[in-house]
Amino acid sequence: MKHRFLTWFSILVVAFALAGCSGNDEASGDNGEDGVTIKFHTWINDEVGNWDEVIAAFEKEHPGINVETIPLVENMSNDDYLKKLDLLASSGEQLDVFMFANSLDLSKRVSAGLVAPIDSFVEEEGLNVEEEYNNTYAPINGSYYGLPAKLTTNLVLLNKDHLDAAGLEIPTDWTWNDYKEYAKKLTKGEGTEKTYGSYFHTWPDTYLILKLLGKSKNINIINEDGSSNMDDPLLKETLKLRYEMEQEDKTSVPLSATLSQKLDYRQQFFSQSASMIPTASYMITEWGEFTPDFTMAWAPWPKNKEDGPSYARMGGDIMSIAKNSEHKEEAYKFIRWFTTEGIKIQNISIPSWTKTDLNEVVDNLISTTPKPEAIHKESLLYTLKNSEASEVFVPQPFLSEAYSEFNAEAEMYLLGEQDLETTISNAKKKVQAIIDNNK
Repeated sequence: MKHRFLTWFSILVVAFALAGCSGNDEASGDNGEDGVTIKFHTWINDEVGNWDEVIAAFEKEHPGINVETIPLVENMSNDDYLKKLDLLASSGEQLDVFMFANSLDLSKRVSAGLVAPIDSFVEEEGLNVEEEYNNTYAPINGSYYGLPAKLTTNLVLLNKDHLDAAGLEIPTDWTWNDYKEYAKKLTKGEGTEKTYGSYFHTWPDTYLILKLLGKSKNINIINEDGSSNMDDPLLKETLKLRYEMEQEDKTSVPLSATLSQKLDYRQQFFSQSASMIPTASYMITEWGEFTPDFTMAWAPWPKNKEDGPSYARMGGDIMSIAKNSEHKEEAYKFIRWFTTEGIKIQNISIPSWTKTDLNEVVDNLISTTPKPEAIHKESLLYTLKNSEASEVFVPQPFLSEAYSEFNAEAEMYLLGEQDLETTISNAKKKVQAIIDNNK
């Protein structure tokens, strides 16, 4: 009896051990005969991302690789997504593929050891990343940590009906002085019925550096080498432009109203409360809950001087592989496919892939909108084709901290609580302190 008991006990131990191994395989994505399952985390929900169709197409072309799409948030908030992604990573959750909205978000996670380099896969394929994709982000310490997905181009979105009523042409080559004059001519009415010529939102890395973004390089408050760019006179000029438009000319929605009423740039534009908004090409399709009952026109990012090319910041989503992924080869196949064929099937944005037919893509994007006739296609194509990309580099991981300090000082100036010289002086010292603390 004792030997029989030990025999059955041994069988149970072996059975539990095998069950444990099976569970570990499933958790890591190994489904035996069904192939490998990789987990793909994103902030883009199923409704917007069209993920069912995209993943079905990938799995058909790549039998043996299954993709589990996990939108971490339903509200499409990139900030909320990053918080949840960081929590998953810190808890040791198995990750495979994830998206980043920009190179700064990527840079922070590379520094934190979350992202795997893809150099070995790139070299094995013989891929020239800069030829294959529009150059929307640069290598980090000489290595690639992802592939560009969509391409966004800075531009100005305008209400063409308002332009027509004011006798203004759609701009094709203009400066910030022209923008300022347009705003004066587009501003109408008083009180709650007032239509402002312009609206600037609250993102400091866009709306506090409007003129910096029209340069060919050094378009952030911290340079690629980690040095301060706060002495660039275009920073002061940007704040002065905004103050004059918001406080003196009263042709742009004042920051005080934006903050106190929690205004949103989509609401301001689509409700026709503002006629012009500096934004980016994602607005071709990302209208939110709004459908315009007017025609949307597009113009290049305004230049700082009349002569010279029209530069624009270009960027976009980046597909990366988790450092702790146990299926990096399968993950690479997925991000390589998605950033070429897959993003075309998704059909919600302009791909970074250089082999894309821009005219075809724009036609397809417009056709998916609730009101295709609302988009002035001629001005959109002109703007996209005639915008020259600013030099790109991976920002320092502490750049967002620097922008927070700059924003605090700039807000006091734009609200009339502090003069311009004091604002620049204080902001310069605070940004330098952040740089020094991170050396």
